[in-house]
Order: sequence, then structure tokens, then C-alpha cells
Amino acid sequence: MTGIETRPPIPATLADRPVKGGIAQPWVNVELADGGADYRSTHHARYEAAWTNCLCQSCGNPTGDRAVLVCGPRQILTSRFDEPPVCPPCALYASRACPMVGGRTVTYPDRPKVSAGHRGAKCTDPSCNCDGWQVTDPENSADQGGQPALPWYACWIRPGDYQVTAHKILTRCSDKGCKHERVIVNGAILNVAPLKILLIAEPGAGRIWRKLSAAEAVEHATKALEAAQ
Repeated sequence: MTGIETRPPIPATLADRPVKGGIAQPWVNVELADGGADYRSTHHARYEAAWTNCLCQSCGNPTGDRAVLVCGPRQILTSRFDEPPVCPPCALYASRACPMVGGRTVTYPDRPKVSAGHRGAKCTDPSCNCDGWQVTDPENSADQGGQPALPWYACWIRPGDYQVTAHKILTRCSDKGCKHERVIVNGAILNVAPLKILLIAEPGAGRIWRKLSAAEAVEHATKALEAAQ
């Protein structure tokens, strides 16, 4: 891959985001003190805000009258999504900048998350809501380290086309160690069919960006899961 493919031009929607290694850092991910981001760890307070207010997980701005749900085969088949919305310009950027979404990676990383090491040392900024930086729901973590990568799709929707979902967890206080029940957002389910669906990429094949009918998307997703098993 050339530098142009892996370091695409940053769109205006991401002009205010920190840039590390030529890549704009997503708003929803854990931000590190060195200016980078842990792409495998989510800042849960921002994750909830993205779903409840239909904010773009990349730039943090409202998606506008169209949002994109970037997803895998299981989401295509169940209409239940865990990745928050993205605005269309940021969705296009992610398809070019992210090795996983762009199909340049054939397995999920099995190394420890960046935020678990020295780069993820506790933040000293009292205004950044560090509560969202912690692993909020470890029993329901979507970490798929070492498993085969799957195709990625983009579902175009309207902001009102989904219902936010949540579940209860038992969480421990960091200071006193006591446990409390808490309801946290864990994604959304579509109320209506997507306006359109694109196949973004397949593992090892790279970026495809091809429109699929609803029936084609279901068939493709089903075959992808069967092949992975």
C-alpha cells in the first residue's frame, strides 16, 4: 500500500481533531497523553453521547440528516449495532485510513490494548471525565484478538431510524470498592431498513466500496460468517 492510501487527506469535518502519524484521532476512542488514541478502547461517556444524540464517533459533531453505521456481518443480519454513527465524510475517511475497516488486516490484533500500558496512564485533567476512559463493561467487551477479520459494511440511515439499547451492569467504585448497579448504553437497533448498504472492504482484498441490495447484503454477510467459522 502507498502512503496516499494509508494517509488519506483529512476531511474538513476532522479539522479540529488531534493528528498522530498523519491520521486524525477519533473522538469516541480513548485519548492518550502523547496525542494518540487507543482505537480498541472506547470512552464510554462519548460512546453514550454519540448514540443518544446521533453524533459522529470520529469528529464528535452531529451527523446531519444522514448517518452511516459502519458494521460487520452480524449487524447486517440482526439490525443490532454496537459501533456508533459516523457522518458520511468521516465514514469515507475511515474506509481509507483505518487498516481494519479498509480491509488491509486479516486478523484482529491480539496484543494488549495501548491504554493498558504506560501510554494509558491515568489522566490528570479533571475536566476530561476519566470515568469514561475505564473499561466500563469488561464482561461484554467486544475484543476479538487473534480471530479472523470480517468484511465491513456501511449502512446509510436517518438519525431517527434507530432505538438506543442498554443493559444493566454491576460496577465497582474505584475509591471505596463498593458495587452498584448501573444502566449503560450498548448500541442500537434499527426501526427501519437502511436507506442503502455498501460493502466497504473484505479482509486482504482491501477497499471495495460497492453498493449492495438488501438481499445481496444478507447473502454476503451469511457467507462471510460461514467462512469464518
